[in-house]
Amino acid sequence: MNLSDKVSQAVQNSKLYNLNHFHEAWENPDIRRLMGNELLYPPSPHVIEAVKAMIPYINYYPEDAPTNKKLLNALAGYVGIDGGSDWITLGNGSMEIIDMVPHAFINPGDEILLPAPDYSPYSRRPIIFGGKIVDVIPDSNYVYSLEDFTSKITANTKMVIMSRPNAPVGNLIDRKIVEKLCEVQLIVVVDEAYAEFSEQNLCDLIPRYENFIISRTFSKAMGLGGIRLGYLIAHPEVIGYIDRIRVPENTSVLTQTAALAALEDIAYIKTNVKRVIATREWFQEEIAKIPEIKVYPSQGNSVLMNVDGTGKTAEEFVTHIRNNGYLVRNLSGGRNLAGKGFFRVTVGTDQDMQAVAKLIKELV
Repeated sequence: MNLSDKVSQAVQNSKLYNLNHFHEAWENPDIRRLMGNELLYPPSPHVIEAVKAMIPYINYYPEDAPTNKKLLNALAGYVGIDGGSDWITLGNGSMEIIDMVPHAFINPGDEILLPAPDYSPYSRRPIIFGGKIVDVIPDSNYVYSLEDFTSKITANTKMVIMSRPNAPVGNLIDRKIVEKLCEVQLIVVVDEAYAEFSEQNLCDLIPRYENFIISRTFSKAMGLGGIRLGYLIAHPEVIGYIDRIRVPENTSVLTQTAALAALEDIAYIKTNVKRVIATREWFQEEIAKIPEIKVYPSQGNSVLMNVDGTGKTAEEFVTHIRNNGYLVRNLSGGRNLAGKGFFRVTVGTDQDMQAVAKLIKELV
């Protein structure tokens, strides 16, 4: 039997997501992980103690998302949603939310507008459900206009997805563009994974637009990438639709415990965010002094640069930095990242970024 004849259209439309950079990091624990936009600071001691205290109870199933009002209300309070738990649901990381939203709204043939570049799973996962990705192309500095989006709208357009700050560029699509797209009556999805590092968000728009959805994560500012928790903020009707297709009990008891403990120690989160912002500003200003390198100003926790002007490839820089103990990410050849010059550095500690800046300068 030829099994390939039996697989679903979803499998035929899919490709494996390359996560070898995480494998390399775990295999080499002494290397500094500046490749995955994780937080380089450890979790709050309050989180660690809460998880330890819950370990004796991991023989029990967790609460399902809709019934864990304590966690959902804490999340609503954190993002400033007055309606409370009815406006929030949970995902196994925001990666699961990337599946849940198109699963709830996309039918075969529906078109999804997606900035280019953007977080790569957004160009892969919706096609599992029959969606068609339509690239939205910005100017040479990755700045978008409203017309960049509206000119791509057809009778088949159902959804717009964007990260804000953008991954991997780190800039912000203008708030007014998001509002206008909501008024076009599309499903508008904004991934705010890096919002804390930009010190602004769009959560106040949620009560105004029932077609507006925000995705958030505990993997960035919260410093809890390992617990795999994302959360979705939307009108209660949308939450109801998402919960119908969400896998029951999709977040573990340890995950929920760690999340609630983190929300009880907001001061710790804010301190780390301020550290990252200060270090990011120093690093991108330092690299911008090198005329041969183009730096894209970031409001996230990473910095994208193009080294074409040096006469060397991004891979040469990545390899040199890797050989000196720091793992960074070559993004050359991605959606609207043509050529061989793009790589991205996650913002770590001051010591990390000073070392990486020195290594970059050595190759110029």
